[in-house]
Amino acid sequence: MRRPSLGWKGYVRIRLISRQPERFLNLCAYHNVMIWNLLSVDGCYEMNLSAKDVSRLLPFCRKSGSRIKILEKHGMPFLLHRSAGRKAFFLGIFLCCSLMLILSSFIWNIHVEGNYANSTKSILGCLSNINVVHGIRKSEINCQEIAAYLREQFPNITWVSAKIEGTRLILEIKENVDGYQEVSLSEEPTCIVASKDGKVVRIVTRSGIPKVLPGEECAKGDVLVDGEIPLVNDDMEIYDYRYVHADADIYLETQWYYYDEFTLSHKVRLYQEKERKNPFFQIGNYRISFQLPNHTEEPEFYDELCVEQQLYLTENYALPLYFGYLQQLPYGVAEEVYTKEEACALAETHFQKFSENLSEKGLQISENHVKIELTDTVCITKGTLCVVERAVEEKPCEIQNVSSGKDNTVHEQE
Repeated sequence: MRRPSLGWKGYVRIRLISRQPERFLNLCAYHNVMIWNLLSVDGCYEMNLSAKDVSRLLPFCRKSGSRIKILEKHGMPFLLHRSAGRKAFFLGIFLCCSLMLILSSFIWNIHVEGNYANSTKSILGCLSNINVVHGIRKSEINCQEIAAYLREQFPNITWVSAKIEGTRLILEIKENVDGYQEVSLSEEPTCIVASKDGKVVRIVTRSGIPKVLPGEECAKGDVLVDGEIPLVNDDMEIYDYRYVHADADIYLETQWYYYDEFTLSHKVRLYQEKERKNPFFQIGNYRISFQLPNHTEEPEFYDELCVEQQLYLTENYALPLYFGYLQQLPYGVAEEVYTKEEACALAETHFQKFSENLSEKGLQISENHVKIELTDTVCITKGTLCVVERAVEEKPCEIQNVSSGKDNTVHEQE
């Protein structure tokens, strides 16, 4: 017979010692006493039955001349009885369940995915301005407001999904990887003028009339794209003007001057043997250091290396607990002079960093006329650069009225 589910009510395994076991079993069947796992062991019978049916077996034993012996007890009633003196155990279970229930009503992990241009740290810092932080109650979170707030604060974020799963707030973000942002163009008529002297390299006009072609020279203040569009009749006479907000991508090749200088004589640090590592443990701003004995004298010059690691409860929930070690790096100071090769290599390194900074700003060097000069004491790097940049600016158009074939220029008042 299949074992019934009596885990909560409890069941026992008994051994039947009887000269008439058949009669005992028939009485159990007649009175609907369920037994299972009936086995013959050493001339006796062993079986399982529910705990509440044990008290009903006494009349069956008298009639069949049998006696029973309880071998095993299973189920929650017997467990509670055996653990009646362990109050702290059950109190701990109750407190643990209560604590888990309470903690499950808070957000302990804010997970951000899909972000590339905006770091997770900057997004979490932005959310802290509206009190969305680790440990906030779920009931205080409005996912729609969070999504709308992030789209407002980060213009390059095109789509945000905020949802709660368990104790996690999951933010799925999609960014405009091309870096294009929709710009609301003013309705004010404008033209585009050059902000520097240079040569036009490329011009792509979206609105307005281009006044220059690639390869032409231009001076500062020259109109490159005009927002004034003349309207002509069949006789090719201008009868009116239409004004637009000029819009174009214009790149000019301008001239820059580069200058860099440093002395050949310089001081270098000669590091000696490292000192012993001193571990520490930090709680908030309070640090506990374990200073190990040092048998050497305190060095005159040294750097201090601090290796620190913070503990995290989740991927983005940092605890105010730190551990690591401190180590002194003693050194001596010596005077040295750059060789010609070392000075040229350092000068090229400085120029390379300058070029990388220009590239990060969207500028491109097309020609390089920089030279390195060495004297007895200094290394000088100077020369001119041809840089391709968007050296343009907007300027309001001058509104003209056409009346009786004469153009009356009316300057727009600011």
